Amino acid sequence: MSTFGYRRELSKYEDIDEDELLASLTEEELKELERELEDIEPDRNLPVGQRQKSLTEKTPTGTFSREALMAYWERETKKLLEEERLGACDKDTEQEDDNSEDIREEYFTESNSEVSEEACTEEDDEEEEDEEEDEDDSDDEDEEKQNAAAGERPEDGGSSDHIRRKNSNDAKDDENLLNGHDGKDTDNLSVKSSAIHPCGNPTVIEDALEKVRSNDPDTTEVNLNNIENITSQMLIQFSQALRDNTVVKSFSLANTHADDNVAIAIAGMLKVNQHITSLNIESNFITGKGVLAIMRALQNNKVLTELRFHNQRHIMGSQVEMDIVKLLKENTTLVKLGYHFDLAGPRMSMTSILTRNMDKQRQKRMQEQRQQESGCDGAITKTKVLQKGTPRSSPYVSPKSSPWS
Repeated sequence: MSTFGYRRELSKYEDIDEDELLASLTEEELKELERELEDIEPDRNLPVGQRQKSLTEKTPTGTFSREALMAYWERETKKLLEEERLGACDKDTEQEDDNSEDIREEYFTESNSEVSEEACTEEDDEEEEDEEEDEDDSDDEDEEKQNAAAGERPEDGGSSDHIRRKNSNDAKDDENLLNGHDGKDTDNLSVKSSAIHPCGNPTVIEDALEKVRSNDPDTTEVNLNNIENITSQMLIQFSQALRDNTVVKSFSLANTHADDNVAIAIAGMLKVNQHITSLNIESNFITGKGVLAIMRALQNNKVLTELRFHNQRHIMGSQVEMDIVKLLKENTTLVKLGYHFDLAGPRMSMTSILTRNMDKQRQKRMQEQRQQESGCDGAITKTKVLQKGTPRSSPYVSPKSSPWS
């Protein structure tokens, strides 16, 4: 259709009275017209998310509360994290329960023959007593029902007798469980079962902290991985105790809920301690602030060769990754870095830094070997020179004295 024909079609609508046309429309038609006009020209003052009309015809069942929704999301995420964290622990506890049941069965089956006979007689007596008690209990229940129906209260004597019987039965059960053994063995069993940690880490926190503070020569590794009941204050105490320690070479605290305060304490420890070569802080709540504090501390540390801080709850971000590379450019001892960079630039730069450090370590080892070999060669040549200077005995016999002299 040409423009002239289009104008000719529009000219017939110029004489129409719009007021009369709108007055002839019904309420439903007016609402439909308003909806179409809103779709064609939405209100520019409204935000983009509110310009589209509502496509649902249902009335809202309640008021919207953003605070309540955020609180609900936080609760749900905490529950999910706790379930994931306790999932592995539940499996370990089931296995440990099975092992403890096997131990108890072996323990109780090792009784003497005499004790077993006594236990059998006691069991027979108990069965007879239980039958008598059941009859007495049924009689007591019948009396109580009759008293309740008559509006009377049961006497206190019956209840006290019932409690005494239960206590005597509990005491007999305890005697049968002992099965002729002393109480010390059962105490040992309870101590052994309680000593097993539900998450598999046998480290005792207080003992390990005391050994670190006393600079125990046998404690070369502090392993606190997967200990759930350890607090941030306890981790900070470990970091402070390692400042003056000269024996520990490895410090691991993966999956211990460590935060930035713990990371800052570790950074202060790395500035002073020149003996720790391996540090593992994976799977914690450390942000970029804590990681950068540790990286700044490595500028003064010339001993640490391995650092792992991957799988944190918070994402580091591109700026933190670039700052990590800048801070580690001057470091010459770090050889292993447990972190996956998201950006390609920092990843390549960090790879070149670690390769350079490995080459320097290799050259240092080669130089030490050459010095040792040269020292051994110098000692050998010195002994040869000394041997040349010493007078040797003549192979010929000394001349005899003349008989005419």
